[in-house]
Amino acid sequence: MAETKTLRSATLADQFEAAQKRFIKLVESISEEQWWFQGVNTPGIRLNDEDEIRRVGVIAHHVASTQSWIMGRIRAIIEDKPTPMVDFKVLNAEHASKHADATKAEVLDLLRENLRRITSEVRAIPDEMLDKERQFPTGTMTVEQRIERVLIGHMVSHQTSIEATIS
Repeated sequence: MAETKTLRSATLADQFEAAQKRFIKLVESISEEQWWFQGVNTPGIRLNDEDEIRRVGVIAHHVASTQSWIMGRIRAIIEDKPTPMVDFKVLNAEHASKHADATKAEVLDLLRENLRRITSEVRAIPDEMLDKERQFPTGTMTVEQRIERVLIGHMVSHQTSIEATIS
């Protein structure tokens, strides 16, 4: 059987889809009381030196709302467009302030929309584009690594924090 043009991309799309479904299931399970708990850090799993001082609902909204932004940066690498430096602490603080009252329904709507759209977008990336590299302050990463470590890894790290908070 000949390898399809997007076999690796399809695998990555399946991984994103599975992780997104697990995150959606977690968000669905959060009680109204838990939604307002202050998050806790999970040892060894902190991206960009994030500190989970935000409430669970804000963390969940952060995940849902940043997925399109992350995918846009991945698309920029593929299209040879710039990916400007950002101050994650500032962005996260602004997001937390602006979305302090995010609702569970709002978060679930965003997550479900992202599930369909981003899974399709990842699946459509030609496999040869997955090896395209970009230098970041943290080092050189390929498109494939950005999908695994940032698009999926970001969600998983916050999921772990939420699970630690509500357990």
